[in-house]
This record gives sequence, structure tokens and C-alpha cells, in this order.
Amino acid sequence: MSTVNLQQYVGKSISAICGNGYHNDDFNHCAHFVSHALGLDFDMTCGKLTGGKKPAVNVRVQEIFPQCSKVGKWSDADRSITQLIFVTKATNVRLPDKFMENIPKKHIGIFHQGMVYHYSNSQDRVVKETPDAFQQRFNSAYGPGQGYFFGWIPGASLLLNVSTVAANVSAERRFDLEGPIDSFWYAKEASGSERFLVGKELNQPAKKYYGLVVPVSKYWGRKFVASEYEGMLDHWVHLLEVTGQCESRNHMALVNTYDRAKFTFGFYQLAAHTPKDNLILLFHELAKLGAFKKYFPELAIRNGNLCRVDKDGSVTDLETPMNTGPDGESNLQLFMNYLNPNRKLIDEQEVLHSARLIHWTVNDPQARLAQVRVSSRILQGKMARYHAPSLNLDGRSDVTCAILCDMLHQGRAKYSELRPILQASMPDEALLTFKNSVYASRNNTLRAAIAASKAAGKLGTRRYSLAANGFVPA
Repeated sequence: MSTVNLQQYVGKSISAICGNGYHNDDFNHCAHFVSHALGLDFDMTCGKLTGGKKPAVNVRVQEIFPQCSKVGKWSDADRSITQLIFVTKATNVRLPDKFMENIPKKHIGIFHQGMVYHYSNSQDRVVKETPDAFQQRFNSAYGPGQGYFFGWIPGASLLLNVSTVAANVSAERRFDLEGPIDSFWYAKEASGSERFLVGKELNQPAKKYYGLVVPVSKYWGRKFVASEYEGMLDHWVHLLEVTGQCESRNHMALVNTYDRAKFTFGFYQLAAHTPKDNLILLFHELAKLGAFKKYFPELAIRNGNLCRVDKDGSVTDLETPMNTGPDGESNLQLFMNYLNPNRKLIDEQEVLHSARLIHWTVNDPQARLAQVRVSSRILQGKMARYHAPSLNLDGRSDVTCAILCDMLHQGRAKYSELRPILQASMPDEALLTFKNSVYASRNNTLRAAIAASKAAGKLGTRRYSLAANGFVPA
């Protein structure tokens, strides 16, 4: 956090900081300011309170406190690091539980390079003062019995000491990062000489896109080829290959970090935000491989969950679900933050993790097999539990199933929209033109992938059996 620019906020009112209109001077904006400065976007946010569409952040001190990976008395704080400082009546805090009572007299600031930056609600602006002055201010304002506490900034325990100098990350597989060079990032293994493309910086605020993307013209590396895995995974691989063509042109080392999932990887584009699904499942599979600790030495499976283990032995469970998604949906926010710490900035940490996964996938067939197995399990599981029962797919052709699975994988249709289409005289054609004004490009790519698979004699030969959750001769 040494690069955080807090001086830019000094003297500003909350109306100059928050774009969501949560500006009432009668409200306490200390947590609101801190969250905007640090990008803390969990639980109750200014956007939820106003319906605003600008970047929304937390507004409650007592909700920030338990999100800190480490808390303690301010007298025990390591003042060499940037961290949070809290004040409230000492008896309102239970440190072992990281619990803070919700009472009116509580306040939060950011301690950075010897100074405390916080929002003065009496002056309606951000102020900067020494910790001693901060304590004197609140001893006077709140009265006797106040307790002062530190909290590590939420997500700070997930940060690695990443630098373009590979030696700063302790791993057997270490990488030098190069970039941005004309907006492109590259990497090379520290012990090697051949660099490889990681991604290009993308910054489109109107679409809320910030991060790395690989332009189609720059796709490279190993591709998923269904026939190579058919003996292990049967007919499912051909459905995977169709959607893989639409998602990534079946490139197995493709990464993007620009959308709300914060990190997506592979030919099936497995996203980081979904609990017990997608990318977290791939990491569980990769953790079974001997090379896992060479690439991700700071990760381990503990009590069945993927965890970040710090050098001091502290453990952060990356699979703790948090209601941080749209409409409060459950997300793996800590896993997302580990892979990509800052949504709006290109972090070297997200470049490093991208480089690790790309290099491993390109160079190790076991890593590629893990990706295929996970993708196949996801597809089969969703067909058995959701798609087939909801849409009555028993006996439907593999072509129809492949089209439907692609539509549902991308999320461009609901079951209620698909049921009447399946009753049409030519359902496949109707599905391939669904919402064409919005999805013409995807529909055309899907049509071409289906045609190619049928021409190769792969699709168009079987039908789905609900009893077997598999495909049998037509």
C-alpha cells in the first residue's frame, strides 16, 4: 500500500469523493471515505443506499473491522506499514472475534507513513494529523474509556511482494515481468530467456472493464482438441469444444482480468467469482499435482478449502463466501482479490498469477488435463442437476444440447425463455438466432462451430439420455 495517494483527498468533502450522491452532512462519512480511498466494496455500500451506478463502497465502520485479516490494540501496531486505525469505547470490541459493536461513537482512519488520514464529520472534509493528535481529538470528542485499535487493510494479507524482479517472490518457478510495453505485458521464467505474452491492458470505464485481455489476433499456445480426450471423457468433449470455440477459440492458456469476475482462465473461461464452481474447482484439481507448490507456494488446501498461507503461519480461507456480487449474490471475494487485488488498476500480482497459469498450462499436459476434467465435470453436473430436468432434454439431439449448453454457459438465456423455443418446428435454428440483435457475433461463431463438428462426424450422431446423463446413439 506504499503507493496509495492519500494526500489527494486532504481538504475534500465527501461530495467530491463519492459519485453516488451519498453526501448528507448529517451522516458519518469516516468509513465511507476510507472505503473510497482503498476500494472496499463489500456489504452495505453507498450505491445500495442511493441506487447510484458509480463505483460503490462500504459505509459502516463495524463492517470493515471484521474484514481485516489481523486486528489488535493500536499500542501493538507495526507503524512501518499502512493500516487502518479504529476508535470506539474499549468495551465495545472483542478482539478474538474481530467484533465491534454498532454504536454511534466510533471512527476509522488510514494510518500511512506516520500520519492518520480520516474524514472529519464536524468539518465535513478529509483531514491529516499525527496519531497523537488523532487520539487527543477523540478522547475529547468521545470521552473517557476509548480504545484504539489497528486493522490490516482488508485484502492486505493476500498481497505478494511482487516486483518485476522475480527474486521478490519466493517460488521454484519464478518469473520476470515486463511491461507495460505499448500496453502489453510479457513474462519469462527467471531461469530462461524466452518471454511470452500475458495480456494487453484494457481500460473502458463505460463498460466497467479494467484489466488484462488478449486480443484475438494475439491468441497463442496450446488448444483444446476434443478428440485427444474423447477416450477419457466420452461425447461430452465435443460439447466442450463447441463452447470453447466461442469462448476462447479453444486456447487453453487464455486469461482475462477485466470484468467483474476479476480473473478468468482457460479454454472454457472459468471465472473466479463463483463459490464451488468454475476457477476454484480448477485450483483444487491443480493442487493435486506435484508442480502446484512450484508455481503457487503460498497456497494450500486446509480443511477442504483453498487458503493463502503467510510466512508467519497465518491462514486466509480464500473460499469464504461474501455477498459482494450484483443484488447481493455470493462471491469468492478473497479468491478474486488474491488473483487480482485491485479491480481498476493493473497489479503486478494479477500479471504474475496470469503468467504462472499460462506457463504451467503451456508446458505441462497434466495441467491441461486438469482443466479439461474440471470443465467436463462442470458441464455434466449442470446438465444432470439443472439443464436437463428444467428443459426436458431427455432424448434431445446432441446438437440441440450443445447449443443450449453454450447459451446457458454464457448466461444469455433463461430456462423460461428457452422452453417455448424448444417447442418450435425448427428449434436449433431458433436457438441460433436468439436475441440476434445483441448476440449476433456469438451466434455466428456458435453456428460455425456446430457446422464444423457435424461435418467431422462428431455432433449430430447421438441424443441425450437423462437416466445415464450421457449421450447414446441416435
